Amino acid sequence: MIDLKNNTLLTKESKKGKIFDSQNKDIEKEGQIDIIDLEIDFLKHKETHGNLFPIEIYPKAIQEIIIEVHNKNLFPIDYLGAGILSAASTSIGKSHKIKVKDDWEEKVNLFMVIVGQPGDAKTQSLKFCFKPIQIKESQLYIEYEKQLAEYERNNPDNTENKFKEKKPILKKYLLSDFTPEALILNHTYNKRGMCIYVDELKGWLKNFNRYNSSNEEENYLSFWSGTEISTDRTSVKSLRLDDPCLSVVGSTQISVLKDFGKDGRSTNGFMDRLLFVYPNEEKILQWNIESINKVLFNNYNALIHNLIEIGDEDPNVSTVIEIEPEAKEYLFRWQNNRPYKFFFDYERSIEIKLQQYVLRFTLILHLIHSIVECKSKNKIEIYSIKGAIKLFDYFLNNAIKVRTEILKKNYFETLTELQKNILNELPKTFTTAEGIKIACKLIEGKPRVSDRQFKTYLKDLKLFKRLAHGSYEKIV
Repeated sequence: MIDLKNNTLLTKESKKGKIFDSQNKDIEKEGQIDIIDLEIDFLKHKETHGNLFPIEIYPKAIQEIIIEVHNKNLFPIDYLGAGILSAASTSIGKSHKIKVKDDWEEKVNLFMVIVGQPGDAKTQSLKFCFKPIQIKESQLYIEYEKQLAEYERNNPDNTENKFKEKKPILKKYLLSDFTPEALILNHTYNKRGMCIYVDELKGWLKNFNRYNSSNEEENYLSFWSGTEISTDRTSVKSLRLDDPCLSVVGSTQISVLKDFGKDGRSTNGFMDRLLFVYPNEEKILQWNIESINKVLFNNYNALIHNLIEIGDEDPNVSTVIEIEPEAKEYLFRWQNNRPYKFFFDYERSIEIKLQQYVLRFTLILHLIHSIVECKSKNKIEIYSIKGAIKLFDYFLNNAIKVRTEILKKNYFETLTELQKNILNELPKTFTTAEGIKIACKLIEGKPRVSDRQFKTYLKDLKLFKRLAHGSYEKIV
């Protein structure tokens, strides 16, 4: 284990004290205002649509890391908060499970989709959040190369010893380009768990159709649920995972969201398993010369490293953590009071999957707080349940937002706000001159569109019918 403050190995003695001191210490007890709390209040006030990622679910020191990267690199809060959640999930794998009741345990795997426009730091944000895991993988690769070189020295071709010494294997946490068989094979090398980490998830979806007989989409439904997976093909030996733990994370553009609902994925439960991170505020990333505090990054790196280390002793054994009675009562009461009648069928399915996610969120938050605040991890307390429910609300809002986006059937709904406004203001029939007068009216001293832009708009046959030269009728 690593001390999160000093980035040094923890000893039994050092674990007794607080291992992660925030740069801006929580001084509420001293009657003063906490800087991080002020930052969060300001961000919530600035968020006009009221669905900012709830970073208050994290310990104060993790909030501080998010605020630092947001302020210095201008990465969206949503991407950072959700990215850390996904990186923590990948680090934990199946080393720990949450016990809900007898014969019901949940792992922490998440299927997450980062949504945004080109240039809004989707890739950069995920890269920051997963950098500690990529550092770990680099270390594992260096060790693998050394072991492989030694193996090849000891086992030259055509010698009897070649079949007696086991060839080294490379343990990975992240996969980006792979076949279905390679995914299962790599998971057998790292039974603790893996994460599909891709920059553009559109390519991941396309691969579902690359192998016609692989039932890949059905396999992912099983991976999400954590049920056994097997493959039997002539090209490779038979493989089986009795207790898989697979996460998925990557980004997509808003214009591609409809692809997630194609080929039956909007009705077979696949889409409902996806956690969409969809900020309301869209900004193009601006460059700046500010640097992130290295101490804060070292703290974050140490947190992820510790999450990996807490269950590395035996990848086949999971530590099962129970919920304290008070916290369990709170959780069950919340679930029992959720709506059970829905206006749209997809709302029911989203609700059910997100309720299951609450259990996964709870365990992730519990382990993060246990490490950062040096708390006992033996029992899950109510603060983790409450934090998980905040995440439920956040992802529920985003899921409904995405469904609304991909279910648009009316062409009118695909228009920009400016196009809609002009269309609404035009009469049922009009001349070109009358249309230009309406469309090109001055706003703050400037025409809102040019003559040329409006005349191009008139060529849209889904919206306008030409009655005669210079005369048009609205269709919509």
